[in-house]
Amino acid sequence: MSLREIDDELVDGIRDRSDTAFTSVYQLVASDLLSFAFGMLRDRGAAEDAVQQAFLELARAAPTIGGDGRSLRAWLYRSVRFSCLDEIRRRRRHPEDPTERLPDAGVSDPIDFPDPALQAALMELSDRQRAIVVLRHVLDASFEDIAGLMGSNRTAMYAACARAERSLERRLRAVESADAAASERVKGRGKSP
Repeated sequence: MSLREIDDELVDGIRDRSDTAFTSVYQLVASDLLSFAFGMLRDRGAAEDAVQQAFLELARAAPTIGGDGRSLRAWLYRSVRFSCLDEIRRRRRHPEDPTERLPDAGVSDPIDFPDPALQAALMELSDRQRAIVVLRHVLDASFEDIAGLMGSNRTAMYAACARAERSLERRLRAVESADAAASERVKGRGKSP
């Protein structure tokens, strides 16, 4: 899957506050934005809230949106990322259980990680590293796309992605080592003297 393009005609429609343009842009990018937010937050309801917040901000800022379709897509990703970072900070200040699942928003389910070790290791990454890994490996974004979304350049994103991948790999090895050690301790307890 690659990031879907928003054409310049839709950007003009957004500036003119066209309901059709908003609907089209939402249909083009909402699933990818939801997967991105879910990768950062690991909570479907909070991810949906972040996407909704981005579109509310877009509705408010519509007449002042500059650039082309690529710029608009980057603007939406940055908005979702900042909403996710705000939610992460809020959770750190006020930890709580996730709320009940919100009604289906009409977009496809975000990509989930069936391996608990991978999910745990991913959540140990910094917010920026987690965003880069999700964009690159879940949404299959190019380094050029990631650079635009993260407000950087392609070379810097290539290096940042490599660092994030190494960090994720180290964390996975640590989790696997801890699991193997725990398994050996359990086996050792089950042996007869």
